[in-house]
Amino acid sequence: MNNRPLIRKIIYIALIGVLIIPLSFIALPETRKADGTIKNAGGVMSRLRNEHELSQARLTEVDPASETMKLASLGLRGIAVNVLWSQATEQKKNGDYDGLNSTLQALTKIQPNFIRVWEYQAHNLAYNVSMEFDDYESRYHWVKKGLKFLKGGIRYNKQDHRVTDNLGFFTGNKFGKSDEKDSFRRIFRSDDEFHEEMSDRIDPEGYELREYGHDTWKMAYQWYDYSRNMVASGVAKKRRSDMLFYMFRPSQIRNMGLSLQAEHQTGSVIQEVWRDAYEEWQDYGEQELVNSLGVRIKLNGSIRIEDELSRLRAELDTLVPEGTRSEMTQEILPNSQLTVEQQNEYKMLAELPADQLSSDEQQRWRFLSRILKNELAQLDQRVAAEAVKENLVAATEIAGAIGRKQRELKTISREHTTVNFPYWDSRTRTESENATVIAQQALHDARQKWKQSVYEDEFDYDYRTKKKTVTRKGAITLYNEAFEYWQPIMTANPRLLENQLGDVLVDHIKEYRKMLDFTNREWPKDFTMQKFIDARDQAGERDDLPTTAQLNEFADDDEDEDLDETSPGEMTPEEVDSNETKPADDETKETDEPTQEATDQAEG
Repeated sequence: MNNRPLIRKIIYIALIGVLIIPLSFIALPETRKADGTIKNAGGVMSRLRNEHELSQARLTEVDPASETMKLASLGLRGIAVNVLWSQATEQKKNGDYDGLNSTLQALTKIQPNFIRVWEYQAHNLAYNVSMEFDDYESRYHWVKKGLKFLKGGIRYNKQDHRVTDNLGFFTGNKFGKSDEKDSFRRIFRSDDEFHEEMSDRIDPEGYELREYGHDTWKMAYQWYDYSRNMVASGVAKKRRSDMLFYMFRPSQIRNMGLSLQAEHQTGSVIQEVWRDAYEEWQDYGEQELVNSLGVRIKLNGSIRIEDELSRLRAELDTLVPEGTRSEMTQEILPNSQLTVEQQNEYKMLAELPADQLSSDEQQRWRFLSRILKNELAQLDQRVAAEAVKENLVAATEIAGAIGRKQRELKTISREHTTVNFPYWDSRTRTESENATVIAQQALHDARQKWKQSVYEDEFDYDYRTKKKTVTRKGAITLYNEAFEYWQPIMTANPRLLENQLGDVLVDHIKEYRKMLDFTNREWPKDFTMQKFIDARDQAGERDDLPTTAQLNEFADDDEDEDLDETSPGEMTPEEVDSNETKPADDETKETDEPTQEATDQAEG
């Protein structure tokens, strides 16, 4: 009798039993005490899973349903995932949204640690599925489903901030920027059920705003703050560039200010929002960031570098003959991009000591210098070359230091463009000031009258004294008053000219122009915002608004038309007088008065 097969089976079973012992130690999951401290770090596989965030490494994090579905796939999890993705796509096409929801839940059970599953399917629900419905309430419902679905991914990916980043993005973008944003934000404020569902991760009181209730942008801020805390505490690795990762949180506060401004008249609460936005943006500017080239910079460092450049140039000027820089600057200004008015302003500011410039003058100096950066790039080396022999070495060293500072400034300026840092620095600061609050209120009042189609002032007329008393101002008058507030603000903040705020003001000026046309009024010769229009035109913006040059051209054309008003066969008054006194030789002059010959005959 051959017993070899039986012996082999016994040996295999024994070996399996022996191998179970080391495997159990290798795969042992991490365990913790009741107070949260680690009791057992687990086996090698558990520690590797925890280190590389591959799956749930602790017993408290293991989802029985998820693990059961993984086992049920019998090692064919990849195939099962593809089948479920295809099924989800078909269900979306066929409008089977309840079935789609169930399929997505199953999909996340099989692939809970694959971030793209959560991102893609949450986007699918919040963006694609929601747009299949006509009424905004159903759309709001599916946007919420997408957010709740995505929030479920935090449980399985506690060491990855991309889930909470996407929660912040979807919340802000869908509720705050979509076509239905006004309706969505209104429903959101009173959606206590949704706030309760989110309360296990973020505190609803944290995104509640005084007087206005819960705000979508403030919720987005809370999600980005969640991500920042994960990275700061070392729980999660930072998976985005510094420029973007640290920009997300402060940008939500400024977005909240913009939305509230569009919905309500600017008041103390909205002004506080803009102050918070300015402080957040300043914190962002002071954060040491690593750019794509690995260079450490601070976005607010440009101001310090510009001050240092001013100091170095003043020191360099003491080593060369007096007036050297001024003479060289005079040579390059006519061929620069500056207008004649800006050239004169630059000359005036250049003659003043840097420490005597006011904050507004310093801002204007930096603005004009940025326009001249190409022309000024080699100016310092040229100035240094004019130093006398004993000062030449020191002047060359200072010129070299200036060159290094210029390169550093160029690096920061490049990153400024990426996140539009200078504009939002000026915008948040300006919006938080009292003068801008008054200007925004005046613009809101004018806009309301415009919506009501009340263009002209209403007044009472006293027939006895023949005096008019305005009882209610119309949109045209209110717009003129609002523009009186805005012109000095825009003059003091040139960075705002070509960006979002400038575009908004242009829209209001166009509304104002339409009202003038409707009421048969001409464009004012002394229009308050004329300098603003001219400045945007010089910057290359084509707003289809009359510039000063165009108005002067129209005035010249009108004068020419006045001179040519008479027809070719018609004589001017001067020509009439001339012809009456000097008639043509071939004309016969008829008169009732006696001629000299007739008089002589009568006397004879």
